[in-house]
This record gives sequence, C-alpha cells and structure tokens, in this order.
Amino acid sequence: MPLDTLIERWFAVGWLVFGLSHLLYPAQWAALFLPLRERKTGGFLLALFNLPLGLMVVLGHNVWVWGIPVVVTVAGWVMVLKSVVYLLFPRALFLVMPTEARMTRAFRIAGAVSILLGLLLVYEWLCQG
Repeated sequence: MPLDTLIERWFAVGWLVFGLSHLLYPAQWAALFLPLRERKTGGFLLALFNLPLGLMVVLGHNVWVWGIPVVVTVAGWVMVLKSVVYLLFPRALFLVMPTEARMTRAFRIAGAVSILLGLLLVYEWLCQG
C-alpha cells in the first residue's frame, strides 16, 4: 500500500474516533486542555504531539490534486505551521485557545467536523476499491 494511501486511511479512522470522543466527552476534553492554556509551556506540549504527525503528512502525503485527499495535506500543513508558531511563541496558545466557557462547545464543533472529514475519507477509500 502506498504511503499516501496509508496516511489517508489513518486520518479517516483517527478523525472518526477522535470526533466521536469529542462529541461524547467535550467537558473531559476541555478539562484536559484548559490547563495548557494557562501554562507558559502549553504551546510546547501541543507542538510536541502535533509536529511529528504534521511532518509525517507533509513528507508522506504532499498531494495537491483537487479532491477529498487534499484535505489531509492541508491538515498536515496546518499542524506543522501551528506547531512552529507554538514552538517559537509558546504563549500564542493563550491567545487562540477558547476560555472555559467556550471550550466545551468548541470540542463539540471540532468533533462534528472531524466525523464529517473522516466519513468523506472513508467514502473516498471505499470508492477506490
């Protein structure tokens, strides 16, 4: 299986599982991330997890052909750019992350979007054979 196909399928499953988790447990996700907003090192911690995954996508799935798979490429580049910003300006997290009152709603929205993207990738996967 080509690397770009493997990455697309990994994202399809990941977006579905994380999306469902975000929809089912938004308050718990908020409780996990809120302390990062207040820490001076919160941006470092998010970049620690996001940069390796984003680099994997950018290096292994740099597909710029119009269609559903380009969403994975864009997601990878966003992860890399966000990580670079957080590594160079770790307090930027404080400026962009919602407050407690909005965090739960944000996780619900992120969950719905993740499920939609995951379903689109699964549809693409099934149509490919």
